[in-house]
Amino acid sequence: MESVVVLAQEAHTELPVHPLLIGLIAFVILLALLGVTLAIGRGRPHS
Repeated sequence: MESVVVLAQEAHTELPVHPLLIGLIAFVILLALLGVTLAIGRGRPHS
């Protein structure tokens, strides 16, 4: 059982970029999608 734990610990890989940068990029993409959604819905009447 210890060998499985050791192998799991050795399999850890580092991300190529900082995790905060990944989150920031995802946030910007979501804001862009929100902007597109709001821009498309501007001319539509509310139900």
